[in-house]
Amino acid sequence: MLNSYAQSSVNGKIGDNSNKQNFISNAVLITNQQRYFFSDYNGEFSVELNQGEFIYKVIYKGFEDLEIFENFSNLKMIPKKSIDAKEIEACRIDSISKNHSFFTNYKFKSLSKTRITNQKSDFVLRKDIDLRLTRQEGLQMKFNAVSVDGIDEVVPKMVNKDIFSFNWFQTHVEIFDERFVSPFNTFNLVNYKFYSIYETSEFEVIQFEPILKGFQRSFKGILLLNKSTSKFEKIQVTLDADFRLNMTTIFDLGSGLPKDIDLNIYPGTGGTKLSFFGGGMSFGRIQKKNPDDEAELKHQQVYYDFVASDSISPFPKSLSKVLEDKNQIIPDAYWENFEFSFISEKEHNTEDLVTYVEEENIKNRVERISAFDAGYFPVGIVDVDLTRLVKANNYEGLRLGLGLQTNQSFSEKYRLGGFTAYGTQDGNFKYGFNAGMLLNSDSATWFNAFYDNDIEEVGMNNYLTDQRVYSLFEPRLVNITFFYKYEKYGLSLQHNFSPQLISEFKLDKSNISQTRNYEFLNDGTLYDNYNLTSATFGLRWTPNYTYSKVGKRIYINNTSAPEVSAQLSQSFNGVLDGDFNFTKLSAKVDYDFIHSWGSVSSIELGGDLGFGDIPLMHTFHAFPNSPNKEGVFNRFSVAGVKSFETMYFNEFFSTKLATLHMKHRLAPFKISNTIQPELVLISRHAIGDFNNPEQHQNISFNNLSQGYNEAGFELNKLLFGFGLSFAYRYGAYHLPDLEDNISFKFTFYLKL
Repeated sequence: MLNSYAQSSVNGKIGDNSNKQNFISNAVLITNQQRYFFSDYNGEFSVELNQGEFIYKVIYKGFEDLEIFENFSNLKMIPKKSIDAKEIEACRIDSISKNHSFFTNYKFKSLSKTRITNQKSDFVLRKDIDLRLTRQEGLQMKFNAVSVDGIDEVVPKMVNKDIFSFNWFQTHVEIFDERFVSPFNTFNLVNYKFYSIYETSEFEVIQFEPILKGFQRSFKGILLLNKSTSKFEKIQVTLDADFRLNMTTIFDLGSGLPKDIDLNIYPGTGGTKLSFFGGGMSFGRIQKKNPDDEAELKHQQVYYDFVASDSISPFPKSLSKVLEDKNQIIPDAYWENFEFSFISEKEHNTEDLVTYVEEENIKNRVERISAFDAGYFPVGIVDVDLTRLVKANNYEGLRLGLGLQTNQSFSEKYRLGGFTAYGTQDGNFKYGFNAGMLLNSDSATWFNAFYDNDIEEVGMNNYLTDQRVYSLFEPRLVNITFFYKYEKYGLSLQHNFSPQLISEFKLDKSNISQTRNYEFLNDGTLYDNYNLTSATFGLRWTPNYTYSKVGKRIYINNTSAPEVSAQLSQSFNGVLDGDFNFTKLSAKVDYDFIHSWGSVSSIELGGDLGFGDIPLMHTFHAFPNSPNKEGVFNRFSVAGVKSFETMYFNEFFSTKLATLHMKHRLAPFKISNTIQPELVLISRHAIGDFNNPEQHQNISFNNLSQGYNEAGFELNKLLFGFGLSFAYRYGAYHLPDLEDNISFKFTFYLKL
């Protein structure tokens, strides 16, 4: 027994006496005052003792209880021949976890500080937040202040990026953007084993570990259960893998909510990028895929002033996070007004930080990285649209372009934009202009006017409410051959009924002309060029997405399936010289099933219906992506994201169409830190029909009335984001020559 009357703190390290390399994490140190402390991921501990307090026992499953030892610097535990820890049934853990379900509404406050240190300069992020936890809206945060030392401007990532998940009892826990299987969720209990290793009349100490050894997406840990409340009092989890972490959560016994968080993350064996801003910046970086320096993230957070009452209402806006004034500058003195000393402690030399921020141009780089995530590069008051710089297709050849749009530095309320592009093969310029005015920031209501003179793929059906998706290039564009020209002008209104239900209504007038010898026969008249007057209304519903508001703009905070989109379009004959009357209806649903072992199953179901006098340009295709060439290797190109790889361009068109895409992506295979390929199994299906094909002159095509099927796989991210794709066409539309049914291509997925 070790007395420590003469000292206030004890530091040491716990190891296995049978293996010098094996340090014991989550060992429990018990004092004579019945206080409990845990060794960290590296076997180390640091204990602050009260007057007259001493450590008298160290316990860990599978080892002899350590009661007497000579010193704390290097403790060695002896393995037992038999394990006497009592395994706990999963149903009991489930019952304990449910004691933390909240049956009333809460309001409370939080202060947090995140510090990332490496060989460059400290990154320090502070947040002061008011929170509401209600049955109606879940967890909501209203930011009173947020700041990063050395940077005045707030970018959305400072608000949106969570260092860890608040709720330990949901299916997955996210820590610094990495997803882990929660040990305390009902559906995940089959992945863990729990052992009771020590018990008194007041407390029970429970140790847990993943059933699958070496499972990267799980924790080892220790749980201190308070018997009087049957609630968690303290949890510690550790990880020693791609990166290393140690996280301790202390709970408020009244509410069952966390009240104190202490998280440390360090570089591990590598293979995972850990960076607050990303983009290759050392500022805010813990490790690259191949760690090359010492670094540490230390996150401290407290929750306090808990108030529980059914009368507490959620914040009025259906948003998960709100920062009203993004331009507010937070002085250092602000953080000195709180009773928690950690929030105001200085972690670095202020003069050195200012010099570093200026020399490395950190402020501008942070703003550019935030914009680059959405495919923009800010230059002063305008953003350059990176999606318009370079494209290629079989009609224009190389398409060189420039798109500009004003950003919030120009105005929070107004926006202006435009683009121009030139095709090296067709020799024509395309261009467009747009302007928007923000009518209501809470509902993201924008009134827009636009003019475009450009080309569009025949059979393409774009959803107005599809979120902007940025990639370095768009795979299908390379092989497209059949376009039509349009000159279009109109008005649109974008409005969010709620952050989860967004809409757009558009009125436009179009003049259509052809790029090849096509004519549409309608009421005895042949049309190659024609006019359309159309109205389109689209909805997008993402019930499980969370959204934030930073300043006057709404941002996606977190994505979670499903995504449901629907659209109705009507063209009017005789209105503003419109030539045809037709209707188009479209809907689709996307759903991702995330499995605990790291794989993801995805399904997309879509349907399109058109009726009336519809020219071929405005019918539907199933996203074919096979060049019209003989020989498998002559068709070697880029695989699309959601396209039929064995379906030839212009082979099928439909006025009625249903498609089903199914994918199952396995967890990455870690060959090395930089080579971690992903295997994706794919099954795609389409069925459709075409009304009045005789109206369409000088072109031949098939319908999908017998059902189209293809299956295949992708091996992605083999090297520098490149991979390989294989697909095979089978069923009713199987072609006589075997090689005509085969697609072999490369894939490209790169996360910057």
